[in-house]
Formats: sequence, C-alpha cells, structure tokens
Amino acid sequence: MKANNFENGVATPLQVPAKHDPQAPLQERAVFALADLGRGTAKQVTSKLAALGDRDADETRVKKILEALFNKGLVNGSDNDSNRAYDLVKETRPHRGRVNTDPPMHK
Repeated sequence: MKANNFENGVATPLQVPAKHDPQAPLQERAVFALADLGRGTAKQVTSKLAALGDRDADETRVKKILEALFNKGLVNGSDNDSNRAYDLVKETRPHRGRVNTDPPMHK
C-alpha cells in the first residue's frame, strides 16, 4: 500500500488488503480490520486488530491513521470528532446508465 495515496496530486483509491498480514504496516492492518468490521471507531478497530493477534496496535496510533485517511477522503466518518465511527468509501448503488457498445460510424 502506498504511504500517501497520492500520485501526481490526484488521490488514488484506498486498497483493502485481501487478508490480514501481521508483518504489514499498521495502516494496511487497520484498513483490513475496518473493512472486516464494516464500520467502527478507532477503539473498535484496535480491538479487532488485537483479536487478530496484533500486539503493537494501540488506539492512539490507529486513530491517527484513520483520521489521516478521513481527512484525505479515503474513508467516511461520523461528525463526532471525539468518537468518530469510520467506514470505507464505496459505491453502494449499482450503475444504472446505458452503454452504447456500437462505435459511431464516421464517413
């Protein structure tokens, strides 16, 4: 996972790891735990990491990571700053548009 999720000044989507890797950076592990929970506070994400066997995850560090991702718009969060609940930014409605598969014919 990239440390800053920016490429040439454009935000890139947050990549959710496919599985928990105890050797991965804390940001990757926190994102995995948040995805597994679906929605949670920094305390809940830290508890999930502890349940997964992470010994070095503390609530202060996890909150700092989640707040940074929130400030970049990479995760959603509630309005309560002191006990913000986070969730992943994702499309929840299917695309309803039409796609014209026939290319236009130029004369």
